[in-house]
Amino acid sequence: MDERVGTYQRARRKFAMIVYLVTVLWLLIALAQWLVVSLISDVKDIFAEYEWISLICFMLGIALTLIFIFFEQSRFVPVLNWVLTFVIVEFSTIGVFALVARSKWADMLMWYFVCLLLLFLFILVGAVIPHDLTLDVVIIFVISFVFLITSIFMLMLYVVTLAPYSFILYQLIVSIIILSFVMYHAQTITGGRFAEMRVNDYLLATIILFYDFIIIFLLTFYVQTKYRIASDALDPGNTTTEDGSAETTIATTTAEARAAKAHAEII
Repeated sequence: MDERVGTYQRARRKFAMIVYLVTVLWLLIALAQWLVVSLISDVKDIFAEYEWISLICFMLGIALTLIFIFFEQSRFVPVLNWVLTFVIVEFSTIGVFALVARSKWADMLMWYFVCLLLLFLFILVGAVIPHDLTLDVVIIFVISFVFLITSIFMLMLYVVTLAPYSFILYQLIVSIIILSFVMYHAQTITGGRFAEMRVNDYLLATIILFYDFIIIFLLTFYVQTKYRIASDALDPGNTTTEDGSAETTIATTTAEARAAKAHAEII
């Protein structure tokens, strides 16, 4: 009995380690591509102008994910399962290009690491808390549904009134929903709970965690493009509009005014 328990625990630890390492790999691959789009102006201009490319790729990624979930055989065919997983991750990554092209690299990078920290923090919390969230899946769904109603109201309030606080509240509410599911997913990966993932289903687990990150990251693009916290901190003498065009700063305006005044005095 003890030997079987030990074998089970080793298998679960190996499974969890593979899932988290592969998830980090997908996130690093995505970050590398987002930095390319953000830093190379020619690539940035393409995806900023032709956002439909990102739309098509993202929807293809969702479609392939549904196939991956509901056609179980596709997850266990050697090589094919890895290729399909990589294609799903790649399509989802390209799907974010249109948004990355409208953000500054510093803001994108800052919020990437904020979302990464939140993801693994809640994975850790979910894995270590003694309460079994997999027993409360109905309660989690009910609470999430209530939060969803509230978030839709906040979103429509922003669309109609353009009140910035409403979108930020929408972002926070949806993030709470997703992070609660991150804890739930962490428990199904770690095991030892009422519901758990099979130890040979690690690729599905990496896709789930990757999409958890993507959703949280997508929600930050309003703040990225609206407030530009990191880029303004790096270059306080230059502010930009939401479409990326440069604005005249206070310092520049003051300098120009002084120059004009000195020129007038000479005349």
